[in-house]
Amino acid sequence: MDFEEKIQNCLKDRVVLKPLTRWNEAYKEFPRYVMEYLVARYVNPDYPVIGQQKIDRILNEHYVESGAKELIKSKIKEKGEYTLLGQLQVRLDESRDHYWAEVPVLGSNFVRIGKKVLNEYGEVLLAGGAWGTMVVEYDPQYELKGRLYPFYVREFTPFQITRIALDDYVEKRQNFTTEEWIDLLIQSIGFNPAKVTEREKWLMLLRLVPFVEANYNLIELGPRETGKTYTYRNTSNRSFVISGGRTTPAVLFYHRGTRKIGILGQRDVVFFDEIANTSFTDPDATISVLKDYMQTGKFSRGDLEFSTQASIVLAGNLDCDLEKKQPADHYLHLFAVLPPELGNDSAFLDRLHAFLPGWEMPKIRPENYAQGYGFVTDYLAEIFTRLRRRNYQTIVNAHVEFGKMTGRNQDSIKKTTAGLLKLLFPHRTPQTIEKNELWKCLQLAVECRQRIIDQLAISTPGEFKEVDLKGSIELCEKSRIESDFLGKQE
Repeated sequence: MDFEEKIQNCLKDRVVLKPLTRWNEAYKEFPRYVMEYLVARYVNPDYPVIGQQKIDRILNEHYVESGAKELIKSKIKEKGEYTLLGQLQVRLDESRDHYWAEVPVLGSNFVRIGKKVLNEYGEVLLAGGAWGTMVVEYDPQYELKGRLYPFYVREFTPFQITRIALDDYVEKRQNFTTEEWIDLLIQSIGFNPAKVTEREKWLMLLRLVPFVEANYNLIELGPRETGKTYTYRNTSNRSFVISGGRTTPAVLFYHRGTRKIGILGQRDVVFFDEIANTSFTDPDATISVLKDYMQTGKFSRGDLEFSTQASIVLAGNLDCDLEKKQPADHYLHLFAVLPPELGNDSAFLDRLHAFLPGWEMPKIRPENYAQGYGFVTDYLAEIFTRLRRRNYQTIVNAHVEFGKMTGRNQDSIKKTTAGLLKLLFPHRTPQTIEKNELWKCLQLAVECRQRIIDQLAISTPGEFKEVDLKGSIELCEKSRIESDFLGKQE
């Protein structure tokens, strides 16, 4: 049985043939999990055209761009109801003791929601929302506290998997070798494992650690077009991409006017793209709150305190020597490309758990996209969310001694190692983990924390000194960590 047959036999309805989702460039605006849901439901891999034509009809008839919202509202009014395809989110308005649906395509945050929809999908809709098809009715008679609210979501069918069993996923892992499992994960996030090296595969996996490890802080700097934004925009609907521009405390933390928690309280991962072009309203206050959150997982706004689990990822572009796969020589230190309020704040930078060397990542070309089967994106996203609730640092604590290493360095290495263990060896326990499995994860964690300390020692020599983190670590069996597991090291 070859690799692709094993995937289909072992995982069946949880996988999709990835190339089938890319037949029409016009659909790039849709989240990947939406297209994969439709493909998995309507497309026969042996005869794809008929299913793809059906999806074309569904999207043409029921998907509406936000610019046409007045036309759609008119159609709902005139016909009495209309089936829409789009995003739906629900919130509780405690002042009115009422649940409201937020339907972006209608441009309204005050759409009524049916009890049946709430009972079936309330947990998903209240925790970030979901894409799907919804039947929206028009009732001009409904009034609440002197105001008319005519739009009503009567039915909803999500384009997402809402019920999964994590233990079943963990059990299925045992059917694959480590190399096969790595390739399956790489295909699942949209890339072709045959076109990348082992080292590049591990760095791609490091990009996924923020999805499985709560309150994890990662930075990746490197050349353009290496798949940074693609990964964080398409791997999970629980990630949020901030693409440069101005960021306010209301967006990040809490909006006092609407009394609504910001994206740090709504998503699993907040990705700051083009970080060099990002500016912060009231930077001193914003960065101060952000630093506290990165350390404790909590933030305060006025007399309110919030505790959330969102991970933070910073990504930016570096001038690089692509042949040598290293940063250009003209940088004094690599944090120099960050905006001053971040790049000059050593306390902020020290709270980053890992520095992913983006200059080692391959440029993304058409042949680099996945050609085989991978997990349905939404299924994997839900698995990642469930894995955040499991503690794999117990494996690290049981087998690793950190010597006199500082607490912040220890925490960083533990979190990175735990995240990689969740991704690659979710079936392992402190009793069953293999030494080489732990070593490989631990080595990358040490390397990527070491890179942060090295850059801080250059940028802030009076505060940070050169430290050999690898030399401080031993396995409990007193076996010194080797330095050649992942090939090239910076």
